[in-house]
Amino acid sequence: MNSYHNHCNWSDGAHEMRDMYRAAREAGFREFGLSDHYVKTPFGDNEITAYSIDKSKLAEYVDACLACKKEFETDTFTVRLGMEVDYFPENAEEVVSELLKYPFDYLIGSIHFSNEFPIDHTAACWEALPPGGIDEIWHDYWKKIRLAAESGLYSFIGHLDLPKKFCFYPSYDYTDEALAALKAIKAASIAMEINTAGWAKPCKSAYPSRNILKAAHELGIPMLISADAHDTRHVARFFPEAEECLREAGYTAFTCTFENMKRR
Repeated sequence: MNSYHNHCNWSDGAHEMRDMYRAAREAGFREFGLSDHYVKTPFGDNEITAYSIDKSKLAEYVDACLACKKEFETDTFTVRLGMEVDYFPENAEEVVSELLKYPFDYLIGSIHFSNEFPIDHTAACWEALPPGGIDEIWHDYWKKIRLAAESGLYSFIGHLDLPKKFCFYPSYDYTDEALAALKAIKAASIAMEINTAGWAKPCKSAYPSRNILKAAHELGIPMLISADAHDTRHVARFFPEAEECLREAGYTAFTCTFENMKRR
């Protein structure tokens, strides 16, 4: 059992880094990585982007991860160092170039914003959209996922179909847009994840939905299972349910190995 998409209190997690690694080892993981948020928007920081790690403390974060690697790694448990990076086409290469100065094992490419609109911040943000706004956000989201994959900057793509979090669904069929994004992921030879955190959100559905998982399997995209844990109690949350979803989609191997990911 491996998991690479998780957070501690260096960004928006509830518990300390050491506690997260300890919980993962006790839960029986073979490999476990923390991937705290790194957000550098082209429109500047604000109260919404406060979920990001303090960028001035990036070196300290890496040193803390490496210290945990020495403390917790054994013959049966491997500590991995990652970062979940918000993708903005305006500055993506600049941001990743900065991160590649450090010994990260992997980088997750995620979309949390459509321009300045915070996709997964609150339901109230969605309720305040003008007519047609929901569709515009979904259109832009799938475009940004495709562009993030095409950039070749990331090891895998995080939580596809995140805009469904608060149950604001588009009025149109986004199948073609999702398929274009999946084909870009396949062409980039990177992995994607089934992110179990969605089962604990208002949408009560993993990211991505089952039809997207099936299409990903048909394209031969390697799949990871991630809890997107922000709490020590959640490091393996909903893993059996995720395995069942992947079986239904046609997958026979439920945990993508580290070697399947595109390394940076």
